Amino acid sequence: MTDIMTLAGSLRVRDDASLERLLTLRPPAPRGRVKDFFDLAESLLEVAGIRSALQRLDRHTLAVLSAATADSLTAAELADRIGTMSPDQVEDRAALAVESALLIRTETGFSALGPVSALLAEWPKTGFPDLAELATSPPPPAGARPSAASARSTDLSAADHAFQSTMATAELVVELLSQPVRELGKGGPALPERRRLARAMQVEEPAVDSYLDLAVRSNLASHETGGWHPTETGEKWLSASTADRWAVLARAWVEAIPGEVRSVLGARTEWGESLHSYARWLYPAGGEWLHGEVDRVAAHAELLGVTSGPSPAGQVLSTPGAALLTADADAAAAAMAHLFPAQVSQVYLQHDLSIIAPGPLQPDLDQTLRGFADLENRAQAFSYRLSQASINRALSSGVTARNMLAFLESISLTGIPQPVHYLISQAAGRFGTIRVGTIPSSASEPEAHSYVRSSDSALIGLLQVDQALTSLGLKRSGENRLVSRFEFEVVFWALSDARYPVAAETPDGALISLRRQRTTHAPVAPTAPDHSALIASLRSAQFGSPEDSRQAWVARLLDAAIRAKQTVTVTVQVPNSGPLEFVLEPTGVSGGRLRGRDKRSDIERTLPLSSILELK
Repeated sequence: MTDIMTLAGSLRVRDDASLERLLTLRPPAPRGRVKDFFDLAESLLEVAGIRSALQRLDRHTLAVLSAATADSLTAAELADRIGTMSPDQVEDRAALAVESALLIRTETGFSALGPVSALLAEWPKTGFPDLAELATSPPPPAGARPSAASARSTDLSAADHAFQSTMATAELVVELLSQPVRELGKGGPALPERRRLARAMQVEEPAVDSYLDLAVRSNLASHETGGWHPTETGEKWLSASTADRWAVLARAWVEAIPGEVRSVLGARTEWGESLHSYARWLYPAGGEWLHGEVDRVAAHAELLGVTSGPSPAGQVLSTPGAALLTADADAAAAAMAHLFPAQVSQVYLQHDLSIIAPGPLQPDLDQTLRGFADLENRAQAFSYRLSQASINRALSSGVTARNMLAFLESISLTGIPQPVHYLISQAAGRFGTIRVGTIPSSASEPEAHSYVRSSDSALIGLLQVDQALTSLGLKRSGENRLVSRFEFEVVFWALSDARYPVAAETPDGALISLRRQRTTHAPVAPTAPDHSALIASLRSAQFGSPEDSRQAWVARLLDAAIRAKQTVTVTVQVPNSGPLEFVLEPTGVSGGRLRGRDKRSDIERTLPLSSILELK
């Protein structure tokens, strides 16, 4: 049988879940070219696709593929050919290769696919390892264990990185809750968005991409068409302790690393170039894909305090990092928590409207305070600032002046200074001077969807000429009223951002609270494509009566043999005679009949496809 015939037969008996995994691992050619399992097999056996698949295989799986032959070999026989792997290890690696459609599972073991073997046979000529080197070449040395003093220094530095990164990620989620981030057509956040995030997170602008990637991988944010959005998981994550927040980030990072690689990384003290060397050894065909993946893993490891060092090339594994790689995220979080700054529950209120926390506030207190104060600085001490805009924001969400003053009284070590009391009371007194609401559909104002009203006509005039509000298209509709074609939430938040004392109201004039945050459910597999339509199409190519499906399959097998100019053995049911076996060189299939030259008697035979019992 040809390789296409063999692989097509193997694909045909897979279940849908197995096909979905294969198509995710190895996306086929454009769907128009893949109409049945023969087309899929032909696509999977293209050299470019095989070469791409080999890039993502570790050297142990590559050794199994290199040892396989056209004849079926058991796992034990393959282990003998390799010399450094047990039959169980071979079985595991062979199963991975079968899953990737690079090896065929037979009744007795495993057999190679010709195009895969041919490509591996050419490897030594292009600088890649052969079977002997794949099997026997040792990994690069892991490096010496650091001294206790050096390890302590590494851990302190790593904890500082981990703490700052966890806080920066929290600021990222807070910003996304305030306003989702737009994505450029070429990828990455738009420049104004990048600057906004970097400023809030207190990181360099290029680092924003790494944090967005980390947040998405941790299900704290979702990357959808057009940009990034916060998730419900991310919003709940903000209520956790710093150590628990870090554990979520660390768990997402480590779970993306294959288990066998994870254990080896935990034993490697030195990272940097040493990690690249090990990765090149483990994935000898990795190329640019491997380099990018290692850089991403290493960059996130440094952010999370898994490693620490003076430069990317000089990273050393930390104690919590080793626990993460060899134990679990909870054990690592416990080790990291001892190194994090202690959380505080009280603050100093200043006459200049600033609020100083001598350390990171407990998460629940921090979230409450952020409802009516803005975080200004995040270092050994945390500073917040009260303003007219921040107080209005809280009032808009339903928090009262009494709520704010009571909360500040409960956490302040210095009481409530008179300027703080005055600001909150004054803002509450002015709040609602401007009201925004929805206009029901009417013939008198067909294009207006919302209104802005105030008892102060001068203030209405100011809104109409404010350049910051031009995009709302506000039009006068009476001495104390403006209308807009936009929905009232859009108008409300535009006025709020422009620092006007605006309140939202119902048609009856009752004040309502608006919440700007918009969260999404984090997808289970945000980047995994869905191949269900293609799988259904492949299955439908077999539909019809069982006999029609069987004949169509036999016809495709024969067509592949004709194109390959391959001899086939056909078992045919002959009336009144029983099964007969013919060795044929097929020349054509049409009208439900096979034509071919009998290799034994050297005559032309024509056989009905419906009579064929077996084809080899």
